[in-house]
Amino acid sequence: MSRASTVIKEGVRIIQGTPAAPLQKPTLFLSVRRHTVPGEPARTTASLSMARPGRAGYVIKELIADLELDPKAAVEKAVAIAKRGDVEEIYLNADLSKLPFVKSAAAG
Repeated sequence: MSRASTVIKEGVRIIQGTPAAPLQKPTLFLSVRRHTVPGEPARTTASLSMARPGRAGYVIKELIADLELDPKAAVEKAVAIAKRGDVEEIYLNADLSKLPFVKSAAAG
């Protein structure tokens, strides 16, 4: 996937990178990392988090931490979770610390 690519899988949009606009509804974030140690086979781990807009910013909850899966299986697992939770978007390898600011509902 290129940096700005989007794929639709089973009705769920999978978008490479960090969102450019504030989130409007719950969204999943899948991080897939390859770990290499000299002399050992490469390992791939995945972690999955959910972010939802709240009154004072985003509420971020880690759903899966460092599960050893190949990238395709990680995406399939994230899509299955998204479908069960009525989530429409998954961001792949986004930087959660750089999510766009969400205005507080109280600020109007």
